[in-house]
Amino acid sequence: MVAAPFIVIIAAQALMGVFTLEMVSTLRAYIAGESLWSKGQHQAIYFLDRFVDTAEPQYIARYEQALASPMGDRAARLALERSPPDLAAAHEGFLRAGNHPQDIPGLIWMFRYFSWFSYMDAAIARWQAAETMVLTLDELKTRIVDGQALLHDPAVRAEWKAQIAELEEEITPLTREFSDSLGDGTRFVQVALAIGNIALAALFVALTLWRLNRFVEQRRAIESELERQALHDMLTGLPNRSALERQAEQVMAREPSQHALIFLDLDQFKVVNDTNGHAAGDRLLCRVAEALPLQLRPADMLVRLGGDEFAVLLVDCSATEAGDIAERLRDATQNLGFLWQGQAFTTSASIGLVHFSTRDMGLTQAMQAADLACYMAKEKGRNRVHQFTTDDADMVERAGQMGWVQRLHRALERDRFVLHAQTIMPVRGDAGPAHVEILLRLMDDAGNLVPPGSFIPAAERFGLMPLLDRWVVRNTLTLLARHQRQAGRPLPAVCGINLSGTSINDPNFLPFLREMFAQTGISPASICFEITETSAIANLEAAGRFIAALRAMGSSFALDDFGAGMSSFSYLKRLPVDYLKIDGSFVRDMLNDRSDRAMVEMINHIGHVMGMQTVAEFVESPQILGALRSIGVDYAQGYAIGRPEPFDPAMLWRGAPAEPEPLRSVG
Repeated sequence: MVAAPFIVIIAAQALMGVFTLEMVSTLRAYIAGESLWSKGQHQAIYFLDRFVDTAEPQYIARYEQALASPMGDRAARLALERSPPDLAAAHEGFLRAGNHPQDIPGLIWMFRYFSWFSYMDAAIARWQAAETMVLTLDELKTRIVDGQALLHDPAVRAEWKAQIAELEEEITPLTREFSDSLGDGTRFVQVALAIGNIALAALFVALTLWRLNRFVEQRRAIESELERQALHDMLTGLPNRSALERQAEQVMAREPSQHALIFLDLDQFKVVNDTNGHAAGDRLLCRVAEALPLQLRPADMLVRLGGDEFAVLLVDCSATEAGDIAERLRDATQNLGFLWQGQAFTTSASIGLVHFSTRDMGLTQAMQAADLACYMAKEKGRNRVHQFTTDDADMVERAGQMGWVQRLHRALERDRFVLHAQTIMPVRGDAGPAHVEILLRLMDDAGNLVPPGSFIPAAERFGLMPLLDRWVVRNTLTLLARHQRQAGRPLPAVCGINLSGTSINDPNFLPFLREMFAQTGISPASICFEITETSAIANLEAAGRFIAALRAMGSSFALDDFGAGMSSFSYLKRLPVDYLKIDGSFVRDMLNDRSDRAMVEMINHIGHVMGMQTVAEFVESPQILGALRSIGVDYAQGYAIGRPEPFDPAMLWRGAPAEPEPLRSVG
């Protein structure tokens, strides 16, 4: 428990403060009692001397009153030295001595528990010695009173006055020593208590500085880990696109030289993923990441770009050597021999290669060329290496336009896109109602549904995402408006619509959204727009303005795939989103990977601290859902909650329960 040491020290300081006040108060009481004790002795001597001079009885009475204080203190001391101590008699003795009633418990407490203390022990010794003289004085008083008839004899008076003076001379040093012992003890205790309080305060400051240093170290470690993750792929551990760009910029800043860039795309990845699930696909990616470095030179850099795409930066490499390395990579992929649950899969890769000089081609152009070459390798039959040359750039561009660009335009014209939806269920009872996320599918000419992973990269590459986003918004709001009119009441759940980074930066997209809300009558509060972390960070200012404008209208926002490409949580401060969707790469293996679980816990905690609700993606089993519930994640999305299904707005009125029971396992 982080706060435990601080609580102990604060409690110790409080107890030390109370103890200090009690000690100071008790020492003050002893000093006051010593003053009464000393004053009583001196007054008794004075009144006895006056009685010898005058023989007036009133001086004996006043003598008895003065001696009551030393005698009361003596009775109290004797009562406390008994075994067991007679506390009632001690209290009565101190009271007769003239001590204040509120001081008496402290006098008794200190005598009982601190009489062994050196200064206290010395004071008690002086006290006892002075009492001996007091008793001698009282015996002399008795003889004088019994022989008062002799007071007329000057010789007798002179003798008695001499004895009184002698006793005074003996008592006075003892009372002074008693007073000095109490003073010395008081000063020592005050210094000791001051040192104790200062020591506790110093310990508190030291502990605070230690904890602050630990916090700073932990924060630096987290930021270092986040920076490492920002430059590495979480699944394979390879550097990512950002790391490639950083390394390439450093290389290209040197003297002009010859380099090569390879883009590698797995040909059979979709088959493995679709038939055996994400676990098989992830394992294949890891196997590829383990096999390819064996074919590279020590200075070469292998990175995972995302999905099933890899890249290799070959520094100071001739065209011939680059071609040989590309062929070795293709052979290694083809001979991978991937097995999953007893089933063998044929693996191959389409490879694009560009050899360039830093004098003639920049990084952006080199990456575009390698990407186009990889695309051509796929178009020409896959499992091959295609090298980019300047004279076939137009052909590659035309091939791309004739491929996906034409297919996507045709699908838009013929309305061949289909809306699906997947439920996002609250994990905790207080999280709020269930949501649905709108998903896009493409129906090909044969009537088969094409998943977005097949056409979204092409749409992003050739700038078609704003058209697809507009289609999704228009058709989703139109369907919702129709069912809202039929139901006769507002939408009971929130629909999530994904937007691309291109649409966010499109100045005409925001007016389009306003127009669609006005035409359909759908409340903006019923829509939650989702943008990926990488899209938002790519143009942070534009994303912030876009989000703020729609939130002002009432819509909510979710930051999708959070954690996949982050470099710092500080971006969240500039993105006023409502939901933080934890990237599924952390959630999927969080039961088996402690670092994945730690990342889920950290992202969930940061989201809650910043006032955001959290959504876990890729929740594929009841066990993962249980772990998310224990962590405190607000929502869950995945096969354990529900698979994507054709979107029917009627599903919003089904009144799904807050707890998805029973859950089915996903195999």
